[in-house]
Amino acid sequence: MSGCSIHKNFFDDRCPDCKLEYAELKGLIQTRSLDNEKSTKLADESSKKGYKEFSEERAKKLYEELMIQYMRTKSLNEVEAARRARQIIRKQCAIRGIEVWSWLKTE
Repeated sequence: MSGCSIHKNFFDDRCPDCKLEYAELKGLIQTRSLDNEKSTKLADESSKKGYKEFSEERAKKLYEELMIQYMRTKSLNEVEAARRARQIIRKQCAIRGIEVWSWLKTE
């Protein structure tokens, strides 16, 4: 595994060697040689990876967890907790370019 000789205690997002080392640690690439150009290109491509899949089932589970969290920590009533949880899930859909499910459209 290659390592950055400059940034030994942290990863610098702008440093190609740090990106390569991080990608190797995460198992995103496998280095076959010490050809930094090819490895850096692979590390750059892996850093452009999209968001994790956000299915309706995951959204419903997140909705449930958010409601419980809002009602516990913020001492909100059920209606306000549900409104805020739906708002967060709608934002997640917007970030991923997903059409909002019908159960999220009610306000």
